[in-house]
Amino acid sequence: MAIAHFSVSIVSRGAGRSAVLSAAYRHCARMDFQREARVIDYSRKEGLLHEEFVIPPDAPQWLRAMIVDRSVAGASEAFWNRVEAFEKRSDAQLAKDVTIALPLELTAEQNIALMQDFVAGQILARGMVVDWVYHDSPGNPHVHLMMTLRPLTEDGFGTKKIPLLGADGLPLRTKTGKIQYGLWAGDASDFNVFRDAWFERLNHHLAINGIDLRIDGRSYEKQGIDLVPTIHLGVGATAMERKAQAGLETPDLERFQLQEERRAENARRIRHNPELVLDLITREKSVFDERDVAKVLHRYVDDAGLFQNLLARVLLSPDLLRLEREHVSLATGKRQPAKLTTHELIKLEAGMAARAIWLSRRSSHGVRRTVLEKIFARHERLSEEQRSAIVHVAGDARIAAVVGRAGA
Repeated sequence: MAIAHFSVSIVSRGAGRSAVLSAAYRHCARMDFQREARVIDYSRKEGLLHEEFVIPPDAPQWLRAMIVDRSVAGASEAFWNRVEAFEKRSDAQLAKDVTIALPLELTAEQNIALMQDFVAGQILARGMVVDWVYHDSPGNPHVHLMMTLRPLTEDGFGTKKIPLLGADGLPLRTKTGKIQYGLWAGDASDFNVFRDAWFERLNHHLAINGIDLRIDGRSYEKQGIDLVPTIHLGVGATAMERKAQAGLETPDLERFQLQEERRAENARRIRHNPELVLDLITREKSVFDERDVAKVLHRYVDDAGLFQNLLARVLLSPDLLRLEREHVSLATGKRQPAKLTTHELIKLEAGMAARAIWLSRRSSHGVRRTVLEKIFARHERLSEEQRSAIVHVAGDARIAAVVGRAGA
């Protein structure tokens, strides 16, 4: 199942990081690090599937001239060297670094379309430069995304802190009359909004591609699931773990120990209450099968005997409802697993249907035709089909639906 991983960090010299080094690693490329007069070479690194260096529509001419006729990696190299040269402090913050897990359920082309949608709506729209790469690691497709921390100006970069504006468009002030400032690129308080925007786009693209799956980025506690959160170890940490198991390394990593402790605690809770597995699945899928149950159990249980025992207990749960028995498809000749759901989900969907029927028999809150005509006069580029859709939705029926292609 798709992993709900979305993390943000800062590329900072104070932490021993470099924007150019980070870019070279992500693009699997050879880059000149001008500030230190050395070459960084990751051209032998594998896994790069797609890369983009994108600038906002109103980007200044100096940036356009810098990247014209360059490859994606070349544009990245030139830009981050410019950032490194601009930032003088030894502890300077150079870029915002985002790592996002992509869903296995989408194809590479669909994941690229998902990222392009998210980047355009949530980053480019804010005037930020975006440098992102798609790494197709086996079983772990993910994106590394670097964003600027300063606004672009006609001759370089602006200040990181800008005045905070109120609803009236004027700067907010403290009780003593001083103007309040905030980070142009957003601070920790903006993280949840940024992350939630990603999960909204992710679930949208899963839906438009016909995948019955919903990813919830909230913690187990906020979802009401009695499990402790596990840790996303990442590609590097996982590779170190494999070397340790092979006897090549003995890394003393507290994260591995903490991860195992949390998995053991979750396995204990599932043994006590196997229905927790159904809580996890039904927050992602409304209809599932035995393989989905096994995938969730495998996250926490390694012992084969215990795994089979818990799998049987979950499948025999009185909360489970079998929608369709296991059968062989007459069209393909392949075995189709039994389709499962829960009594709670059936009640929820029945309630939604009842409310929809109730609404369909009532009318109110319609928008007057004169108001619609004024709106259409201000938006002359709307097609007849779009106008018809708006008239339909703005009518006095209490529930209305329009079916069409996403984005139309």
